[in-house]
This record gives sequence, structure tokens and C-alpha cells, in this order.
Amino acid sequence: MSIKLRLLLSNIAMIVVPIVLFCIASGILMVVFLGDIRELAYLLPESHSYHKTVQKDSILFFKLKEKTVMNPTELMSKEYLHSIEKDLREIKSGLIVRDNKEIFYSSPILRKVKAVDLPPFGETSSMRNLEQIGTQTFAIKQYDFYLKDGSKLSLFLMRDASPWNKFVKTFFPILFGLCLLILIVTNGLLTYFMSKSMIKPINRLKIAARSIKNGNLEHSIQAIRRDEIGQLTEDFEAMRLQLKESFEIQKQYEENRKELIAHISHDLKTPITSIKGYIEGIRDGVADTPDKRAKYIQTIYTKAVDLDHLIDELFLFSKLDLRKAPFHFEVVDLKNYLEDYIEELSFDLKKMNVNIHFQIQPEGDYLVQTDREKIKRVLSNIVDNSLKYMDKDVKKLEISLTSTIEKVELIISDNGPGIPEDSLPFIFNQFYRAEQSRNKLTGGSGLGLSIARMIVEEHQGTIQVENKLSAGTKITITLPHTICPEVTSS
Repeated sequence: MSIKLRLLLSNIAMIVVPIVLFCIASGILMVVFLGDIRELAYLLPESHSYHKTVQKDSILFFKLKEKTVMNPTELMSKEYLHSIEKDLREIKSGLIVRDNKEIFYSSPILRKVKAVDLPPFGETSSMRNLEQIGTQTFAIKQYDFYLKDGSKLSLFLMRDASPWNKFVKTFFPILFGLCLLILIVTNGLLTYFMSKSMIKPINRLKIAARSIKNGNLEHSIQAIRRDEIGQLTEDFEAMRLQLKESFEIQKQYEENRKELIAHISHDLKTPITSIKGYIEGIRDGVADTPDKRAKYIQTIYTKAVDLDHLIDELFLFSKLDLRKAPFHFEVVDLKNYLEDYIEELSFDLKKMNVNIHFQIQPEGDYLVQTDREKIKRVLSNIVDNSLKYMDKDVKKLEISLTSTIEKVELIISDNGPGIPEDSLPFIFNQFYRAEQSRNKLTGGSGLGLSIARMIVEEHQGTIQVENKLSAGTKITITLPHTICPEVTSS
């Protein structure tokens, strides 16, 4: 249930519940005060009576009014008036007949009522109006009419309503206080439970937020409701997981950065140390023959080239990482491009006794948007990485190209030893090198495949690595297929 609906129902309950409780309490108080709630009908004016049927006093009053038309002289007969006393006692009422300004007949219970206290002639009312007469309050029904001789005759059907006054004076203050108490208790309880239902999960969120603030990203919080707070809890938990993931990535990045410093320090120091050693050998006369000096100079040059290559990779990686490396995209037929690249590469591969095979679907379309130099860097890094670890007598390098409507897929595979399974998820991470590469023969910066991944991603493509079932490694590059060739740049 949503908080909006819950608040709406709570507001409705704050109105309905007090009304229901007030009605119940009022009924109980009436029974306590009156003994029978129906007694109230005889105290109230007829217009306020809860009875839908005509009361007995109304029937009797109607008969008396009928007498004024059919046989008014009978109303002046005390014998007749005495005869209806029984009916009057049943309805706990009395009758007064006033002739002009004098009381002609008065029921025993109304003997204390004086003529001057009665309503004047002409204020005819068949309703039970309340009138204060002396120290008592009466519910009065009055009917005025003329006799044939012109006399003014008035009928008063009266009932003592003093208990009503007492009832009002006592009951209504209690009822008002009870109403106020019900409102306070009901609203207090509803407010308490509503607040509790919202404050409790908010406190859970508060504790979780404080834990995150203190660096504890393991404090999990689960949503136990389906309302807005539950949705907030789910979003909070998703945020915590993202923060935890970001923290772990940052932590890994820091570890990688430390590894970078260690690796770069090692990789820079090694060629520099060699260069210094050979220079000292030349300076100290160790290279005392032209052949030795030429060998020393060649070694110094080779180490300087390695050093330049390492610095170049670091510089390119830095620019790619900051997304400041310029790309010059153009529509390229990858099939023709690879044929030229393989032809150029084959000269060096023959010297290394490496067989290269190129497979392609002749009917395919291989147009892609690419930066020629950057994609060549990707291919070179992958091929160089494969050549480093090939340990077979017959070395093989296979390149295949396929295409669909959406993409062009390039696969480069070798028959090397493969990559340890625990290293596969991290092979494209920056500065990462599998343990077997930490030797003098195959050591590198650990940036080659990371640079390849960043370049491919700038092409809106993907790159994946997996071990072949037989032996070796397979790297798959996927690039978006360009249907309509248009030269663009970025």
C-alpha cells in the first residue's frame, strides 16, 4: 500500500472512527442517564423525535382537536375530561383547558400551573414546544379555537420536561468532553501508528546511511514493503552496491597504479641499467675491439628502442585513458586492409618461422568506420602478444573475417600455451600481466591488450579473449558494420 493511500485512509479514519465511537459512547450514556433510550423521545419536541410513526400523545391530541369540530361542548364537560385522564397518565402527560383567561380544567399533575404562565391565545402549535413555566420545563402542545358564543378556548397537552433540562445540563458537558477525548485518543493512536510505520524504515535507512558514511559498504538493507519507502530502500541498496563496486574498482585501480609504478620502475630500470653497463664497458676499455664495440653499441641501441617503445605505450595509454587521443575515422574495407597488413607482416613472420593463415568469406561485405593507424596498433599489440608466448616448434597464427548485417567479426588465434584460466577475466585490465610473462624474454609493459581494448571500444566495438579447446588463444574483435560508405572524422 502506498504512503499516499495510507495517509488518505488515515485521514478518513481520523474522521470516521471518532464519529462511530462518539455515537456508541452517546448511546451508552443515554442508557445510563435515561435507563431506556426511547425515553428521550418523550422529552424532545416531536420534530426531533426519532420515531417515524405518530406517538400516542399526538393521537390523543388529534382526537381532542377533532372534538373541537364535532362536539366542542363535550370539551367543557368535566366528566369527559376526567375520562381521558387514564390515557393522559399512560403518556405521562396532563391536560389544561383554558376558557378565555381562566383555567376551566387542569389535570392533577398540572394543578400548580397558573393561567398567566400559559402561552397566550393565538400561539397555536401542534408541536411539542418546550416552555419554562415557573421552576419547571414543559413540553406543550397547544390548540386554540372559538366556541359559538365567541369564547376563546385553548387546549394544552403538557408533559413535564424538567428531566430533559437536567439531562442536557449533565449529559452534554460529559458528551463534549468525551468527544474531545475520543478525538485526542483516536488521532493520537492513528498518528502514532502512521508515524511508526514510516519512521521505523526511515531509521533503518538512517543507520545504513551512517554505516556507509563511516566506510562500511557491507551494511545491506532489504526492502520489506512495497510502498514509496520500499522503493527508496531498493534504490538505496542499489546505490550501496554501486558504491561498493566503485570502491572495489577504485581499490583495484589503486593496486594497478602501484603495480604500474613497480612495473614501470622495473621495466625502465632494466634497459637503463643495461645501457649504463655497456657504456661503462666502452668507457673503461672493456670493448677493446671493433667487434665488441659494435656489439655493445647495437645492444645499447636495442635497449634504447625498447625504452622508447615502452614510453610510447605509456604515452598512448595515458591519452586513451583521458580520452584525449585523436581518432580519424574513415570507411575502410577491412578485407583489403587485412590483406595489406598480413602481406607486410609475413616478411617478419618468415624470419621467426611462423605460419600465418587468412580465412575470409568471399561474398561478405566488410566496410567499417575505423582509424587506420589505431586499428593497426590493435592488431600489432595482439600479434606481438601472441608471438611472445608461442612455445611450439611449428608456430601458427590464424586470422579469420566474417560479417553480418550488424557487425564485422575479426578473429586472431594462435597455437601458443594459452592463458591461465584465472587470468582470463583480467587480461584486458591495464598493467596486468599473466605470471608467465614476468621473465626477461617475454616481459612487457602489460599495456598492450589494455590499449587494444580502449581503441576497439572507441570504435564502438567489443574485444574478447578465450582459450581454444586444443591449444592456444583466440581473440575476437567485433566492429559495427557500415552499410553506406561515408567518410567521417572525429
